[in-house]
Formats: sequence, structure tokens, C-alpha cells
Amino acid sequence: MRRFPGGLFWKVFLACWLTAMLTGLGITTIALIFPNTILPTRPPGVGPSVAMPIVTGGMMALLISGFLAWTLSRPIRLLRRAFSNAASGKLETRLTPLLGRRCDEFAGLGRDFDRMAQRLQVLLGSQRRLLHDVSHELRSPLARLQMAVGLLRRSPHGLDAALVRIEHEVQRLDVLVGEVLTLAHLESGAALHSVREVDLIVLLASVADDARFEARAVGRELDFCAMQASAVVPVNGELLLRAFENVIRNAVKFTPVGSRVEVRVEVIEHGRRLRVTVGDRGPGLSAQDLSRIFEPFVRHDAGSAMTGFGLGLAIAQRAVESHGGEIVASLREGGGLLLTLSLPLNDTPGRSWNLNQT
Repeated sequence: MRRFPGGLFWKVFLACWLTAMLTGLGITTIALIFPNTILPTRPPGVGPSVAMPIVTGGMMALLISGFLAWTLSRPIRLLRRAFSNAASGKLETRLTPLLGRRCDEFAGLGRDFDRMAQRLQVLLGSQRRLLHDVSHELRSPLARLQMAVGLLRRSPHGLDAALVRIEHEVQRLDVLVGEVLTLAHLESGAALHSVREVDLIVLLASVADDARFEARAVGRELDFCAMQASAVVPVNGELLLRAFENVIRNAVKFTPVGSRVEVRVEVIEHGRRLRVTVGDRGPGLSAQDLSRIFEPFVRHDAGSAMTGFGLGLAIAQRAVESHGGEIVASLREGGGLLLTLSLPLNDTPGRSWNLNQT
């Protein structure tokens, strides 16, 4: 059976119009049966006019029913069109401008659709960029693997050197795939399923202790100062551990020999948030590079030997934001870079705790 287009409009229209007409006919029938109860008393010989109230009521019911049906069916048609556009890949479609100044449930539904479309647009765009960047990053180690195999075929005597090169490139590919999977899980939100109670202060102290050991091995120093003794919150500890490691070790890598990396932890906003600042004394970044520091596969040559794939800070940002926090990069007074991480935190009273070690 073929359905009539715009079925909801006509269903609502007919339901409202028939209801109004039946109500009018009922009132008129009662008036005819009991003329002195509803209609005013008329002079003798003048009967009540039945046609006029029926025609008037029918016209009013027609207008009101049409307006009500249009009001209810229009946002649904817009929503259907928006879903059709989203299904065809037009994720820039937004409903709120089309709904105007409505303040009812349809307006709330439109806002929900806009948030969904925006989220899908961001995820799809990030996945496309990630796929492009990954394919670009894979070319270099794969090209070196092909060269090593080619050299090995031409000169079998260089087997040991070729195997060392092949093993090194395979390890790089394994690290790259692992970091890309971590970034993809963070962007999809699936990585937050594993949540448990973690003391963030202890976690940061452990990361800082490991980073201090590594820093001293290359002629640098790291100071860690926590103004809170405990901060136990339900989080994904592995993700935040990865975020803290990436930020702190990145600072150690870029700070000059003989300088210090300063890590400070404090509770702000009356115990509602935990703030972690990591400052180095490196050469800093330009304003353009500073705005792109958290983008995947973006690496900045700051006079240090470049290692990694430029995914460390991108993973750190996704990990912090997935827990409702934020991470901001700024130029440090006196030179260097300052990264500020902020995480929501329950009020956990503690004492001042200074973990600087010499």
C-alpha cells in the first residue's frame, strides 16, 4: 500500500479538525434539543440559526488544525532531511538555524542532532587526517626495509648489517602502530572503559622519579613539587600515565644540558581540580608552532635530536580531554615552554608534599 506523502501532517490535521467539528456539532445538537440552556432565548417565531455556528466553527477549526499540524510536522520533516544529509556524508548540516526560535522538545532534539553531527564531523576529519599522516609516516621505514632487502640480495656478505637495519625499522613500525592504535582508541572514547581508583599524586611522583633518572644521565635535572598528599579519583590510570610520561619526557628532551625541568602539582578551585605544570628551558616555539603542538605527526626542530613520530603530545591531549580535563601550551617567562594540565578532582584534603630530591 502506497503511503500518502506528508502523512503526519494530514493525520494531525484531520484529527484536530474532526475533533473540533464533532465538538461543535455536539454543542449545536444540545442547543437544538434544549434551546433555552445554551442558545439565548429568541423572540417567538424565530428559530435558532444552526448554519452560522457550524460554518464559523468549521472555518476556525480548519485554520487552527492546519496551523497545529504544520507546527508539528515541519520540524520532523527538517529532522528527516537532516538525517538524510548526514547519511549521505553531509555532516555540516545543522538543524538549530532552521528551527528558528523554538523552545520546545523539537528545539532540544535539533540541538542534540547538531552535537551529534559536529562530533561525527570531527571524528571523521581526524580519522582522515590520521590515515593520511600514517600512510606518509609508513613510507619511510618501509622504503628503508626495501633498501635493506635490496642490498642484502646484491651483497649477501652484509647480512648482519642488513638484519640490524631490518630489526630497527620493524621496531619503529611496531611503535608507530601502537601509538596510532592508542590515539584511535582515545578519539573514539573506547579507552575509558577501564576505570579504577588511582592516586594521581603517586602516579605523577613515579613518572617524575623515572624521568629524573633519565634526565641526570644526559646532564639535566628535574624538580618535582606536589602541594597535595593524595588525590584518589576514578580514572584510566594507563592513559594518564602515558600522558604524564609524554609531557614530562618531552620537556626533558628539549631542555638544554645543565638546566632543570620543573614539575609542580597543586589543587585549585577549592579542591575541585588538579593542576600540573611542566616547564622547561628549551628554545620555545613560534606562535604558529605553539598552536599546532598537539596535532598528530607534528614535530618541531628545536635543535635537539628528533625521535618519535610526533604523537606523544597528541596522545597526552586526548587522554587528558577524555577525562574532562584540558592541556594548554604557553611560552615560559625567561625562555622555554610551559605545559599546563588540568583535571577534575574530588576534594581530597592533604598536606604539603615536596618531593625534590638531590
